Amino acid sequence: MIGELASPKNALYVLVLALVIALYLFANSPFFETDRIEWTGLSYLKSEQLDLYVNLPVTNVWRIDTRELVSTLMEHPWVETAKATWRWPNHVLVTITERTPLAQVPTPAGWVFLDKEGDLLPPADAGAVYFLPIVTNLDLESPEQLVATARLIGMIPAPLHESMSEWNASKRSFITRGGTEILMGQPVELEEKFALLEKILEDLNQRNEHAKRIDLRVPKSPVISYL
Repeated sequence: MIGELASPKNALYVLVLALVIALYLFANSPFFETDRIEWTGLSYLKSEQLDLYVNLPVTNVWRIDTRELVSTLMEHPWVETAKATWRWPNHVLVTITERTPLAQVPTPAGWVFLDKEGDLLPPADAGAVYFLPIVTNLDLESPEQLVATARLIGMIPAPLHESMSEWNASKRSFITRGGTEILMGQPVELEEKFALLEKILEDLNQRNEHAKRIDLRVPKSPVISYL
């Protein structure tokens, strides 16, 4: 009688053990192996660059530490945030939020980019061309000046983005792509100055006139000089 009762129980144990072993072998099979990451959210960086940066070997997706992967990506100068998720069966999807470059800055070592936080970024792609204003005469050793410049550039109204060619930090003046110098003066009343500048440039364009200089240092009394 005891043997008859034990037999079904032993059979159940054997079945459960076989199932566990089968699941283990299945989970560790090539079906779950991957050597690539699917990147989303990229505008400035390229997938190939990040592939080289993380250098992921052929790995079973169950063994990928997504927290470590995200931590590694957060050390990349162009990555603001990163989120890694797994999709059946062997897909690793990483969503990147890149830092936003606002301007290009020439340095003795080459071009760098100023982001919205006032940080300097190395080139994301040596062959890429960015239609961003150039910042000259900027003290790269002054965090305060970097942050102030980023704030100023970030306040440029969208309709004026393509018009601005250069910001001279020492003169506190813009140069438009048409060659007009715009004196901004002290970093006060910036919203008022930009709104006024937008109206002045629109009016000049409608009248088909070109100004040599627009002085907005006193926004209540702007001065327009012509060629």
